[in-house]
Amino acid sequence: MAADDVKTATTLTELMRRRAALTPDLQYFHLYGETVTYGRVWAQSARYAAGLARAGVGVGDKVCLIYPTCAEFFYTFLGALRLGAVPVPLYPTLGVEATASLFVDSEATAVATIGWFRNGVDQSAALAPGVRAILEPPDLDVDGAAPAAKPAREDDLAFLQYTSGSTSHPRGVMLTHDNVVSTIKFMADAAGLTATDRVVSWLPLYHDMGLIGCSFTPPLTGTPLWLLPPDLRSPRQWLELVTEVGATFTVSPDFGYRNCVRNIRDTTGLDLGSLKAALSGAEPVRGSTIEAFERHFGVSEIIRPCYGLAEATLAVAIWPRGVPLRLDATGRLLSVGQPCPGVSVKIVTPLDGDVHDGTALAPGVEGEICVKSPGVMRGYYRSPEATARVLMPDGWLRTGDLGFVDKDGYLYIEGRLKDLIILGGENLLPSDVEEVVDGVPGVRYSAALGLESERAGTQRLHVVAEVRSESATHDEYHGLVREIVGRVHKARGHRPARARLAQQVRDGELHDRIVYGGHGTAER
Repeated sequence: MAADDVKTATTLTELMRRRAALTPDLQYFHLYGETVTYGRVWAQSARYAAGLARAGVGVGDKVCLIYPTCAEFFYTFLGALRLGAVPVPLYPTLGVEATASLFVDSEATAVATIGWFRNGVDQSAALAPGVRAILEPPDLDVDGAAPAAKPAREDDLAFLQYTSGSTSHPRGVMLTHDNVVSTIKFMADAAGLTATDRVVSWLPLYHDMGLIGCSFTPPLTGTPLWLLPPDLRSPRQWLELVTEVGATFTVSPDFGYRNCVRNIRDTTGLDLGSLKAALSGAEPVRGSTIEAFERHFGVSEIIRPCYGLAEATLAVAIWPRGVPLRLDATGRLLSVGQPCPGVSVKIVTPLDGDVHDGTALAPGVEGEICVKSPGVMRGYYRSPEATARVLMPDGWLRTGDLGFVDKDGYLYIEGRLKDLIILGGENLLPSDVEEVVDGVPGVRYSAALGLESERAGTQRLHVVAEVRSESATHDEYHGLVREIVGRVHKARGHRPARARLAQQVRDGELHDRIVYGGHGTAER
């Protein structure tokens, strides 16, 4: 079997089968000090498929996966595919009721998990009558061959990828085998990924960037992968692994690179010279972050902006390796590149309603970004109304993102339409305000939002900032608020109506507290 045979596979299951047959002893991934080969993954997935079948899982059944980053995730995912079932990767610590709602929404009949998540899964399953089995690795790792199943077709449902729910409740994005395999192929092409690369990822496997981008794309090219858990004690672990294995490729949202700059003061022992590309996506890409990271770690032209979304399987545009970055005419926005091969992008007038004429706006004119590609989803699972709001009859996907394309076809992302702040008829992007506030000494992170004001008859700008100090005085907090307000007003022309300072609660607690309300009184 030749390498080209892997690249002509039309389903994810067949792609993995061919890769395992061609290079059974090749490293798929390395995790927790252990190297897992393609041959091992294929063999173990057969055992897990047998375990799922023994538990009553059949063709078309939904199997929710609640795992940390571990080999068992891959065995279960691929085992479900080989059985003809539909894997549904979920965030492991959503909470009992939120997880139960996804069990119900996905019509899950089984849940695969691991010991330390079992108690929460049991509680969630008790609220989801359709769940018939909760399975752990000892239940799944059984003797026996994978049950004979009809080979998957290109247009069969491969898996459900739930959205984050940041702008609405999470929805199950239906991705077919063709969606996934086509995206893997053009994404590998756009990113320039080859067998000689070495990929390091700490992104979670329930997220499309971690799953499709970092875990399912390397098998196409036979590129070795090193995985880290997303809950790293320090971002230094990520860069130490890049240094240790001579990684050429890694991926992170913007905040990951900012965390490195802020928390790795001593760069001794870190050498990122092997990196050829470090993609940045999943949130607004800041030029200041790229500049700070590359200066701090002594590299250049490494961080590459990219853009994608779950509803398009993942990738829409990826900035190519070795090409200088491109700013818009204002010098404010970085381009994420031209669309990937086979992907089309157009900008249309944003509309609140469900009907759109689809007329493309001229270059340089901002509007809603629409995408057409082989990766555009089949739709939202069990939600035809929501599907009809984003999928136009001619196949274009309304992304809900604001941006524009320049005269040369380069795409620029401004943010989510739903997040746009409108102050007296003027549009303001939260990320523009947040970048200013994040640059104020004493601020760790910030968030900007617009809240309707009946008195003003428009939205008013509010800022929440997480402070670094754990013991500042009232006067120091007051001075920090004044500095935030002044800098935002000077840089963006708008004065925040209210600025709140939040102090992170340590020791594992998952809530914040307000330490200064911005109106002259401290709030606890």
